[in-house]
Amino acid sequence: MSPNIFITGVSGYIGGEVVDVFAKKHPEWQLVALVRNAEQGKIIESKYPAVKTVIGTLDDHDLLVEQGKNADVVLQTASADHIEVGRSIIEGTFKGKKGHYIHVSGTGMLHDVQNGYGNPSPKVYSDISDVMEVTSLDSTHVHRDIDAAVIAAGEKFGVPTAIVSPVTIYGVGHGPIKTRSLQIPFLTEAILKHKKAFTVLEGNNIWDNIYITDLAEVYAVLTEEALKPKGGSATWGREGYYFTQTAEHTWVEVVKAISEAAQSRGALPSGDIEKLNPEEASAIHPWAPLLWGGNCRSRGDRIRALGWKPVGPGLYECIPEMVDVEINSLGTQSAATTF
Repeated sequence: MSPNIFITGVSGYIGGEVVDVFAKKHPEWQLVALVRNAEQGKIIESKYPAVKTVIGTLDDHDLLVEQGKNADVVLQTASADHIEVGRSIIEGTFKGKKGHYIHVSGTGMLHDVQNGYGNPSPKVYSDISDVMEVTSLDSTHVHRDIDAAVIAAGEKFGVPTAIVSPVTIYGVGHGPIKTRSLQIPFLTEAILKHKKAFTVLEGNNIWDNIYITDLAEVYAVLTEEALKPKGGSATWGREGYYFTQTAEHTWVEVVKAISEAAQSRGALPSGDIEKLNPEEASAIHPWAPLLWGGNCRSRGDRIRALGWKPVGPGLYECIPEMVDVEINSLGTQSAATTF
């Protein structure tokens, strides 16, 4: 019998890429996608005829319990900050096939400004050697309260869980509906509207990055392991934390690349870059200090130990296309175009 894979967030950037990779790589899997409405369902099923869609939201407890019961593996890619969805699905998984649950989080929890905004930090977190430190971070760190709730629910019901924490994701996606990432598109949009490139202070702070398809392959590797006896070679539960990174960037270098691409297309009057303090940057975009002002450095040692290797194009290869998307859609996009 074909394994049943239930996925939330297929209309979004990450979930859309996951279903695209899964449909091509594993046509033998029965993919079931949660969608908000019939219109989304039609779009997804027209692109992937083998995918079954169910209409509902992350708040539909009974529906999520039922889908959890039927699933061999659940991938929750819709939200890193919805506390009840994981509990509902894990409860259902316990009542049914007792499959595996894979939850999206984010390395924003590692946000580090110990040396001040715009300055680099030497701290790099490994998801193997530093996993206990990471799982001990308190709820003042973004996503940590949700991650802790997922781990607790998994332990309560005896359901194997894994948490995938993406970094800066880049590249135009290949999913059925939303193909826009967050940090770099938001930064590009802010620069275009401001009509001048900017950094938060010096912009020498460092983040990790990953190409969108390489991230989807992380989910593929974990799902493949989950379908093996006893969860394969993957680590599940409290230590089942997976950082996903390919390379690092400073935000000043990203801003330079955005500025050059935008100026060459006539979308910026000059290549000048302003150095703004956090308050000034926040006036341009309220999330500026969090998205582009601190450091977020990690090592995805655990997923590499399972044989995953990134093969996608590098960040700076993808920036011109991402800039084109923002120029062509300026003023028409929002956070809703990402998730």
